[in-house]
Amino acid sequence: MKEVIDRVKEKREFSGLPDSLIEKVLLQKGIKNKSDEEKIKLARAFLRKYFGVFLTNKVLKGKDAAVLESHISSRKRDYGVFYEKIYSIAGKDFKTIVDLGSGMNGFSYDFISEAFGDISYVGFEGTRQLCDLQNEYFEREGYKHANVVWGDLFNFSQVGSLLKEASSPKIILLLQVIDALENVEPNSSKEFLSNMKNNLSKKDVLVISNPLKSISGKNRFNVKRRWLEEFITQNFELIDKFDLFDEEFLIAKPI
Repeated sequence: MKEVIDRVKEKREFSGLPDSLIEKVLLQKGIKNKSDEEKIKLARAFLRKYFGVFLTNKVLKGKDAAVLESHISSRKRDYGVFYEKIYSIAGKDFKTIVDLGSGMNGFSYDFISEAFGDISYVGFEGTRQLCDLQNEYFEREGYKHANVVWGDLFNFSQVGSLLKEASSPKIILLLQVIDALENVEPNSSKEFLSNMKNNLSKKDVLVISNPLKSISGKNRFNVKRRWLEEFITQNFELIDKFDLFDEEFLIAKPI
């Protein structure tokens, strides 16, 4: 398995992904019983769709917030409007924002500060290149209370430790993460959210978004994620729901 994982990672866009994530992809139905060469080809095709597509040259050369205009998952968002919206719903008395599956959101740190004032930011991202770019940016700008940690969202122990270490009350962002988890491992999101809940305080707030359009923006999804809203309603207090930037947002608190 290690040899196949290493072969997958020979491509630059996959070189910074955790081995554990690539192994999960290789063990997917439709891949695991193929020959090694077929496994490598199919795994790369899958990873390119959900990870490699974000690593364009413009993104990899990003030095400041302008990179948000180039990153596929962030360019539709007006981060000033987004954080003010969260502020208006959740309030201002938060010490930390924990951004799980953060992508390039760390480059929006100025907008976070404008909305929430003196607040720490901790990103958690599976692509090492994106972590390095943002941490270099934080160091250049002198942002001592912001960093992005490299890791695998399926490593529940690592995610749990990160949440425990972050000062409460905190806001946990899961922006377009649920669909990604489900695509890698179906039905994993409930376990992920349940594990996460065990590491939250009742003062914390969870912000989940799901895309309403395809990455290209040409096709609108007809998928109704009723299972997710039902699960949130049963296990959290759903305090708001709205659509913004072609994303559906659910705002919830632990109960």
